[in-house]
Amino acid sequence: MTVSEPEPFRIDDSGMPVSLGSALKVPSYAYQNWGIPEGAYRLESEDLYGVEWKGGSQKQMEYVKEAITSTGLGNFSQMLRDASANVVSHLVRTTKERINYLEPGAGVSTVNVVDRLIRDGVDMDRVFITMIEPSAERLQNAVEQLEKKGLRRGKHYADYSGKKDTDALALVGPRTQEIVAQVAEIHHHSYLDVPVMILAATLRQGGYFVSADWHNSMWEHPNRVYRYLEKEFDWKTKDRDLAAFCAMHPKAREPAPELSGPEEVGNAMIRKFWGKEGWAKVRSEAMASGQFQPCDDILMLEGHRPVGRYMEAAERVGLYPNLAGAQLVHDGVMPANPHALVDGSSILDLLVAKKCLL
Repeated sequence: MTVSEPEPFRIDDSGMPVSLGSALKVPSYAYQNWGIPEGAYRLESEDLYGVEWKGGSQKQMEYVKEAITSTGLGNFSQMLRDASANVVSHLVRTTKERINYLEPGAGVSTVNVVDRLIRDGVDMDRVFITMIEPSAERLQNAVEQLEKKGLRRGKHYADYSGKKDTDALALVGPRTQEIVAQVAEIHHHSYLDVPVMILAATLRQGGYFVSADWHNSMWEHPNRVYRYLEKEFDWKTKDRDLAAFCAMHPKAREPAPELSGPEEVGNAMIRKFWGKEGWAKVRSEAMASGQFQPCDDILMLEGHRPVGRYMEAAERVGLYPNLAGAQLVHDGVMPANPHALVDGSSILDLLVAKKCLL
């Protein structure tokens, strides 16, 4: 598949208030709900995410922040960055040894970590940061910020633009890192097994995997998306587009499993983010002003999934949340592992796992 060819399992969403993207980007375990053969299209899904990543702009992140805060929900992106930085700083400060720190999807979150380390009095000469990011623009912005803080390439950090998490092992080698942290990055995979396995392979025995991410189950079933689009938005080609959506994904008209509690609260929050007071509004206003560029857009369908799915993927490759959680809870770093950052909702979760070959 090339980017000039039509994306499989994507309707024409050009006239819609939000861009859906291809259903190949939903969690792979949910493919069967979307009429996609389970276990298929792994490479195609990765290619679609790769195109989106590499084309991402710094302005895109600013629009996301504007969208989430305009809903009144709060700056969820910053909450994730702060939660991850808090754990990373604690782990660095618990040892006097040199720390190799790897961050896939580097950028604003990396600068946030460095700010926290400096604030907590960490000697930055004993921390080496490896930054991996598909978007050259985002990574360059982070590099400029680190240089202003006195960090130098080769001494304090290495940066790899045009690369992604699945390149990590080739870039840093096996068993070289003490900490790997991802902030809202790894959900950009339909198939979670390979990226988690590769990141785990870069960790030394006893190393830590830190994950701060969005979690919801909205994209597990097309009926949830169909009902949301039908209720939330009005647009000129609505009837045609919804009919095309149902034709491509027949289960869209079949009821999805009903949810309750924190999971449904989390789903309601992600719907609010995308809605007419959130992303759709910010996107529409930016388009009307002539400022919005194709590289600024984001796509609704993606690999968000409940945090339990992360725990399962981690444990399959020797990363154990229970081994990390007991000590971190004891030290008062986090009240539980995983830790829901929003009371009563599953929308944001902090998860820490320790590498141990049992």
